[in-house]
Amino acid sequence: MILARHAEALFWAGRQLERAEHVTRAVDVCNRNAMHHRQNRALAEWLLLVEALGLNQQFKEADLPMESPAIVGFLFADGSNAGSVVSSVSQLRENFRTVRDRVPVELWEEANRLYLSLHRNNAMQPLHTEPFELFSSVRRGCQAMTGVVAEAMPRDEGYAFFVIGRMVERAIMTCRMIRFGVLDEHDVFDASTLLRMVSSLQAYRRHEGYDDDSMSLAAFLLQAEEVPRSVLSCLRQADSRLEPLQARAPGIAPARRVSGRMRSLLEFGDVEGSLEHDAGTYVMEVEAELVQLGSAISGHAFNPGHSPVLHAQFVRPGSEPT
Repeated sequence: MILARHAEALFWAGRQLERAEHVTRAVDVCNRNAMHHRQNRALAEWLLLVEALGLNQQFKEADLPMESPAIVGFLFADGSNAGSVVSSVSQLRENFRTVRDRVPVELWEEANRLYLSLHRNNAMQPLHTEPFELFSSVRRGCQAMTGVVAEAMPRDEGYAFFVIGRMVERAIMTCRMIRFGVLDEHDVFDASTLLRMVSSLQAYRRHEGYDDDSMSLAAFLLQAEEVPRSVLSCLRQADSRLEPLQARAPGIAPARRVSGRMRSLLEFGDVEGSLEHDAGTYVMEVEAELVQLGSAISGHAFNPGHSPVLHAQFVRPGSEPT
């Protein structure tokens, strides 16, 4: 069995790793687009990305200029922003530090290497001069950790909670990109931009061709069975780890109920009909269920007595520490 605090650290490490990679990829895509768009169009993309990542309020409170360099710095390098890449990597390293005896040495080394590379002197200097190499380096670091987990981490309870955390975060981010990207009435993100942000461009083109209808795109990202970043695929992976845990940890039961309900909704429900009827409300409901799934795991699996937990510091991107 695993201590609750170790399970919680690995769950959040999974979420933070997924968050760091996703935000880096999204910033990279917007930064490349900005080279080809007019200033107003580029700024609209940046502001929509901030909102999609759940950081709109934090950006307003930071009182930064409404210009691309300031937004890039806020999303990538701002240590005071809990949803930035630098903050996510810092939180990830701290969680791995607390469970070093439960994770492969190579995993700690990769996390520490990425952290140190972002905190050395002048580490952020390339952000506005050679940003693409910096973004690529961070993505490679995140993918290296994912590879170590896949190839070297024992398939025990710690591994299960780490994977569950990644899948919950990935599903939430996919839902938010659908809601603010696909269903945006101002059509700020085109289909290619959105698909590159969720690393699904090639998969979508092979499955749907060049039909960029918003409802087809939303349905694909919600329930494409063979696409790793679809919401249904994430739920299946999370549920496959929750099921064996339930026998040893009764606190998992509420999370399994939420997960099972959502899987049924996406596997057997009329997703396309729901999207046609009211796409915005439907996707918001799916996202709310995903947030509830994460809360059920945090509130019951790690704290079955519902007593105060002082070490559970971080929640969703942009949220205040508790």
